[in-house]
Order: sequence, then structure tokens, then C-alpha cells
Amino acid sequence: MTRKARSSVVEDDDGRMDSQQPRGDGPRRRRAFTASEKLAHLSAYEAACEHGDGGGYLRREGLYSSLISEWRKQRDAGVLAGKAPGEKVGRLSAEQAEIAGSHGRTPV
Repeated sequence: MTRKARSSVVEDDDGRMDSQQPRGDGPRRRRAFTASEKLAHLSAYEAACEHGDGGGYLRREGLYSSLISEWRKQRDAGVLAGKAPGEKVGRLSAEQAEIAGSHGRTPV
């Protein structure tokens, strides 16, 4: 059994991808998070950051820092509060985005 390397994809002789390669098991479904899951991840991430392990938390959970940023904006604008389990959380309205953007800043 020989292996051939083509453009960083390793294949066996039978054409299957090597399971040690990223996504060797095929494409994955896009994950969706409920409001309570987002709040739980935010809380756990912020606790991990206090101990200097924020990046480790993101890697373990398979999350991106951009998700944390977006969820923080939603939380700060009050979008995540009071949502029922499974209820959709859409994009911020213009007013909510303004509130989230000015959160923690003093007017000049």
C-alpha cells in the first residue's frame, strides 16, 4: 500500500482520504446555538480568560473568537435575555447595534 501526496491531501491507493487529515470523515453540518448555549459559552470563555486559557477554551469547544464577539454584542444589547429554548436569535436591529457598540463607553 503506497501513499501519494497531492496538494496536501493524502490518499490511500483506494482513493479514500486518510482519517488523520482534517475533515477526513467528510463535511460536517453547521452548528446552531440556542441563546442559553451562547450565554453559557460566553460565561465559560470569560472564566477561562481570567485564568489565561481563553484560546484553549475556544480550541476545545471548536469555536471562533468572532462568534464570541458577536454573542457578546447580542448579550450586551439584550437580545439573548428572555429567549425561550430553541427560539431564533437574528441579527441586531440598528438600535440594538448602536446600544451594543456604545456599551461601556462614555459619551464625549
